[in-house]
Amino acid sequence: MKGYSPRHLTLASLLIFTVFTSACVATKPPMATTQMRAMQTKEYQNTSQLVAYKALTDALLDKGFTIENSDSDAGVIVANITTTRINSIELVRKAITTVFAYGLNWVFGDNNVGDVVTLDISANVSELQATTKIRINAVVKLINSEGQITKAEIITEPDYYNSIFEQIDKSIFLQQNLD
Repeated sequence: MKGYSPRHLTLASLLIFTVFTSACVATKPPMATTQMRAMQTKEYQNTSQLVAYKALTDALLDKGFTIENSDSDAGVIVANITTTRINSIELVRKAITTVFAYGLNWVFGDNNVGDVVTLDISANVSELQATTKIRINAVVKLINSEGQITKAEIITEPDYYNSIFEQIDKSIFLQQNLD
């Protein structure tokens, strides 16, 4: 191709890639409140609030969560887990800036291309007669390198909640049969 250097072609390819990857984000229709609550809630028969509360705490700890706040009398637990991931869009932006700045961006700029991903869980354990209910709400937050929340979204995958409830079931079984 006459008149175009490999550098220009690389830059054009990166820009096209960035446009396509940012435009291909699919959105799911919002879930009804009753559907969300049904997915987030499980009932336990003949299990006290304290046993269910301890099982919930154990399940969250087993999954690597840090308990931030806890009140066994109110049946409330707030927990989170944090990890980092590479922000591909920020990486591409910084690569393009580096090309235009002849590498000075990497020398003098912020080289952080990682985002912090935090999963926050708030849960409630309540007892009414012989039934104890556990409701879990999970929210994933994406925090950029400047510390700003760029995205916050409630987890709407039933399998995620089911995996926690399975761990709670195991903990309840152990508490009721080994104590």
